[in-house]
Amino acid sequence: MKFMLSRNQFFLLLFIVQTGSSFFSFPAPFVNAAGRDAWLLFIVSAIFHYMLLLFYERNYDYFTMGPFVSWLYKGYWLFVVISYLAYVDYTLAVWGFPKTPQYIVIGILVTVSLYANLSRAETAINLPVLLIPLILAFLGFLQFAWGDVIWTNIFPIGQITGTEWWKGLLKGQTAFIGIELYLVFRSRVDIKQNIKGLPLFVYQMTWFLFFFFSVLLTIWYFTPTGVKLVPEPLLFLLRTQEVTFIERLDLFFLYIWTVWTIVTVTLVSFTALYVHRQHAKEKQVRDTIIWHVLLVVLPLFFLKKENVDYLNDLIIYVHLVFAIIIPVIVIFINRRKRK
Repeated sequence: MKFMLSRNQFFLLLFIVQTGSSFFSFPAPFVNAAGRDAWLLFIVSAIFHYMLLLFYERNYDYFTMGPFVSWLYKGYWLFVVISYLAYVDYTLAVWGFPKTPQYIVIGILVTVSLYANLSRAETAINLPVLLIPLILAFLGFLQFAWGDVIWTNIFPIGQITGTEWWKGLLKGQTAFIGIELYLVFRSRVDIKQNIKGLPLFVYQMTWFLFFFFSVLLTIWYFTPTGVKLVPEPLLFLLRTQEVTFIERLDLFFLYIWTVWTIVTVTLVSFTALYVHRQHAKEKQVRDTIIWHVLLVVLPLFFLKKENVDYLNDLIIYVHLVFAIIIPVIVIFINRRKRK
């Protein structure tokens, strides 16, 4: 599979995967774990995120996957997509489509990914462009809540305990999911376009402000008790807003979220199949179809609330292995070999 990415395509792909797989499952668990000081803790998490990006940028050339490591990552990405589809399908069933069979919703989401991944690589790569106006519209809708926020909810400051620090840092890793795609696609970026320095810092700030805004809005709008009672604070916030041009903002946004889900599933699937084809160049159509059949079937076993919660908790620890531990080991081994 031959393709090249511009700098903007690369950062947009990374941003969509990082936000699409975790944005709506992030604010409530993170604020519940860290309390009122969650916004301070996220600043610390963002610094670690930037340091990880700098490490990736300096060593991406040493990150080459052999067959065994590539199979590990394909299993990881399959787990990520299954977790995401189960979470999204459960949420859609609760908020917007209670009478629609869940396998139909998953089938629709996966079918678009199947079509894109059976087409040219540029089809999947260019899909994130469709989300730019939709994400801007979502951020615009959230502005209707400014009149209802309580700015003093962030006080008192500095009362976070050691346990809350640890739990908050773990929950904060949810916003990192997908960052390993930096190592996968960095070598595909046009060598004439610089990444390190200002461009990488701009991406870091875009990612940071996007999640930071959701954390602050959750703290400002809900009491600590309220956050525990509302599993989807951003959707609930939109639902409570009364506007003249639409009856329920949350339902309108569910359609945006559905498109966001489709693009994220497509990109993660594209990544897994791209890595797979580096070592298995034959029967590409068959392998693509098998991958998407798994994406339809496997999430159906995890559509209950307790299963969704279990996957959301487990994915953090699995992410740490594949975003930090394995890359460090692979990079260290390859550096030693080249020396």
